[in-house]
Amino acid sequence: MIEYILAIVIAAGIPCSYFGTGIIARRFADRRAASLIGLGCLAITYDDGPSPKQTHRILDLLAESRAPATFFLIGDSAIRHPDVVERIVAEGHAVGWHSKTHRNQWKCGPLTAWRDTTRIPGILRSGRTKATIYRPPYGKLNLASVIAVRLRGLPISTWTLPSGDTDPTIPSVQDVVRRIDADGGGVVLMHDNERTVSNGDARDQFVIELTEALIDLARRRAWKLIPVPESRPRTA
Repeated sequence: MIEYILAIVIAAGIPCSYFGTGIIARRFADRRAASLIGLGCLAITYDDGPSPKQTHRILDLLAESRAPATFFLIGDSAIRHPDVVERIVAEGHAVGWHSKTHRNQWKCGPLTAWRDTTRIPGILRSGRTKATIYRPPYGKLNLASVIAVRLRGLPISTWTLPSGDTDPTIPSVQDVVRRIDADGGGVVLMHDNERTVSNGDARDQFVIELTEALIDLARRRAWKLIPVPESRPRTA
């Protein structure tokens, strides 16, 4: 009987530890992101790039406003568009790692999770374009991915407000601005990848308009535009 109970405990403990470690790590990252709320600090972030069209549009807008941002890049996309990565860094923005192929860490095995998290391409592994922070795809982490980023020395970065640019129905720019305004700051998540959905152009335009509106909000409220809290200076 004791052996049977012990077997049940072990069988239940393995998945609990595997996913529980990721949940705990996510909560700590969420707390760091939430540290900006109410302080008049705003971090504008973009996931899933770089892309040859949308990322350049965003960079043009940020350059006009002299506003900093953080770009969390997918490895395969960074390899295809090194010129965009170089421009992101040259214009003073922070670079983060967002996995090699954007696998949901709760829907793949430990080996796949480990590989997708650890296979950082050379352009994001060293030099001035080195990624110094990590944002998990879909915000999901597990034991394998947590260990992988810890061994790489990459702090985990999340967000306080998703923009809704991937929701089935795109929200209004004004609604998102009102929410971040009510929070008194925070970390906003947007996307700058090349979208293949039928209304991709509308979603891309939403991101551009929201970026403009957030920069305008920060100026009206005299907020400070900053990289994410976990960002640190790049080293060669």
